[in-house]
Amino acid sequence: MKKNDKSRNRDSAADTEVNSDPIIERLEQLIAVAEQADLASARIRDGEVEIEISRATVHPVATAPAITAPTAAPTLVTENETGDDIIRSPMPARFYRSPAPDEPPFIEVGDSVTSGTSLATLEVMKTFNDVEAPFDCEILEILVEDGQAVEYNQPLFRVRQN
Repeated sequence: MKKNDKSRNRDSAADTEVNSDPIIERLEQLIAVAEQADLASARIRDGEVEIEISRATVHPVATAPAITAPTAAPTLVTENETGDDIIRSPMPARFYRSPAPDEPPFIEVGDSVTSGTSLATLEVMKTFNDVEAPFDCEILEILVEDGQAVEYNQPLFRVRQN
């Protein structure tokens, strides 16, 4: 029975030796060296104790550019000689009357719209910006054609405030 007790004590001593602080310290040092040197794996042997670590390597992945949702372009408004308001282009762009080629136009002549309603979309380098009504108004005239290039401050719509 003493022999068994001795072997149990020896096994317990081996367990505490493996879990002792010096080994954990060596493991932490090995991890730090591997990280600093950007190593995928590292191994250290000290007497009968051998420690090996490895880590996954991360390869950068090219991603497609994000598709941006339409944003509202600041609306330029002036009054003409008849007292009607003119909504102007806030940027040089391509003018589109509908959100997509197979969809109906945002508005038609004679429509009454509320402030913030999308009137058209301006495209600049694959970025789409909505032209919104700056106030409640009636659309009296659409001054440009669908797909036409427009310049900064070019009149787009003639409207009358409601």
